[in-house]
Amino acid sequence: MPIARIAEWYVPVELNALKRQSELTIAQLAKKLGVSPRTITNYLTGETRPKAGMAASYARVCGASEKRMDFLSHVITQLDNGAIVSELSDRNIFIVELAEATSGEIWKWEPLYVPGPLQIELYHSGMLPGQERDPMQHYQRKFRRYQTLSKRRPAPKTHYLVSGNALRILDGWQWRDKQIERLLEADGHPECEVRVLEGLHYGMEHGFDIYLPDGRPGAPPPFVYVETLDQSRHIEEAFKVELYHDRVNHMWSSGTRIGRWLDDRSQ
Repeated sequence: MPIARIAEWYVPVELNALKRQSELTIAQLAKKLGVSPRTITNYLTGETRPKAGMAASYARVCGASEKRMDFLSHVITQLDNGAIVSELSDRNIFIVELAEATSGEIWKWEPLYVPGPLQIELYHSGMLPGQERDPMQHYQRKFRRYQTLSKRRPAPKTHYLVSGNALRILDGWQWRDKQIERLLEADGHPECEVRVLEGLHYGMEHGFDIYLPDGRPGAPPPFVYVETLDQSRHIEEAFKVELYHDRVNHMWSSGTRIGRWLDDRSQ
């Protein structure tokens, strides 16, 4: 799927994020990389784009992980080659994280599980399949995403829609109440709502996220992130984003706010 606009957005936003996390000044970065402060400023504003090797050095100086550094280099290489950015597979979480940190409006539909940022550690390690490798590292990333979303001010308009079946699976699990508590906590955050969807609805087969700028500076162009078994994709064609947005709005209107859904089940 073509995501050239998202890739072009991603590079300067990621460079700025790395700089903030490193707490290095522009002058310090320039000295460590052997370039002028003006060059670093141009990278950060998007005036110019570093070559893949320079971007890797920049990320390394800022303390980025190897995977994060490699993904940044990968995106720049494909942009420089004029190719469609593809083959993101498990690495595209870096774009998702930045979108969560900058978008003005976010929609998340999850038919099988508790949405990633809302999972507690015990759910992540005990209820999800395929957690044999580095479960704690993967959970820490999810928790960082949750903190980022919950602490943003002004808060983004965040909509979590989760299948009732995904929550009924928790019945009888000893940590169910703790996981439900996290969902209710998120539902209480400013501009955030968690709803539960029952029944069958067109378009509910796969989980997907929608990211919309809503006028926020630094936000990505509108796109959809879709997770399927064989491939994870970013979709940015305007008519397809509109299609997903229209579908999730219909599903949302059939959902029940989580507090009420829990009350109905207890009666």
